[in-house]
Amino acid sequence: MLKFFAIISSSIILVYFSLNLFIMAEEHDYQVLKVIDEVEIRAYDEMIYASYTPKNESDRSSSFRMIANYIFGGNTANEEISMTSPVVMKPYDNHEMAFIMPDHYTLTSLPKPNNSQIKISKIPSSTKAAIRYSGYSNAKIENKKKEELIAVLNAHHIAHENDFEVLVYNSPYKVFNRRNEVVVSVNHNNKTNHMSLKNEKLYVGGGCFWCVEAVFQDVIGVEKVVSGYSGGLIENPTYDQVSSGRTKHAEVCEITYNPAAIELEQLLKIFFASHDPTTMNRQGNDVGAHYRSIVFFSDLNQKKVVDNVIRELNVSVFDHKIVTQVQAFDAFYNAETYHQDYYQNNKYAPYCSYVISPKVDKLKKELSQFYK
Repeated sequence: MLKFFAIISSSIILVYFSLNLFIMAEEHDYQVLKVIDEVEIRAYDEMIYASYTPKNESDRSSSFRMIANYIFGGNTANEEISMTSPVVMKPYDNHEMAFIMPDHYTLTSLPKPNNSQIKISKIPSSTKAAIRYSGYSNAKIENKKKEELIAVLNAHHIAHENDFEVLVYNSPYKVFNRRNEVVVSVNHNNKTNHMSLKNEKLYVGGGCFWCVEAVFQDVIGVEKVVSGYSGGLIENPTYDQVSSGRTKHAEVCEITYNPAAIELEQLLKIFFASHDPTTMNRQGNDVGAHYRSIVFFSDLNQKKVVDNVIRELNVSVFDHKIVTQVQAFDAFYNAETYHQDYYQNNKYAPYCSYVISPKVDKLKKELSQFYK
């Protein structure tokens, strides 16, 4: 009986420390190179794995306990090793589980495990494709997301390896909104030519340019956002002139983006999700022709993409017809200095708190794959 209670007590202590380590775990970093549909193409630096391969599938539950014992001090230095996130699971490779070691360790400085079944290995830098999902994960869900990931890669002619992994970012302390991902190595050379593309510009207006600017500033692949005026009758208009309606300008933003990281179609879908393009000359309480929904195209290829996106959204998303103007680009005039980075500089102003913040937060939640 005493032995039984000792086992139970040690298990409870392990779970307690595991939960606390997960809550404090540092997330391992990567660079997002491109977003394709719901898939991120990422660049990872080299890492060190501490891994355990169970004897069989039924022994999977012991994997976490084995590696956790190593980082709790079950090593030659009796050293506690900080935990990082995510935990790596390889359900398609003998159900191996791995913890990523903190960046400051090397193979020589990392303490050796007391348990010979714990393997330490260096993982070279790589490019991976990742698809995200939330909640509890099981084999059925993992296989479904794996097939979705493969479908996207095949559709875009991106070659991939067969080293699929499941990444779990905040287990076990979080269950319902747990972040999970299925990832696989992709052929970086397959995309090399695309990475050399020059930055391009998109000009859109969807109500107050303070809102539009805030919506796009944290989008992956967006290099710069400038508020200004386009589509009017005179050069270098002022805010007061534009607001009067006499110059016929619209409040717009110049969005400089890297097409290797995000596509025009994806930017347009963010744009149309950020405002109501079915209302003429108004967004909420902002009323007037200078608040109209408008997209400027620089060439016929851009116009074709814009028209296709509007056609698709008219069928699949909006109950009322989109009234966004689609107009050839002529000129863009920077707005006054105090309009630039307005949301970043005035987050606690009433308009920012009650109008812009909820809009940006909603988009970052619903379209999280496009945000940094």
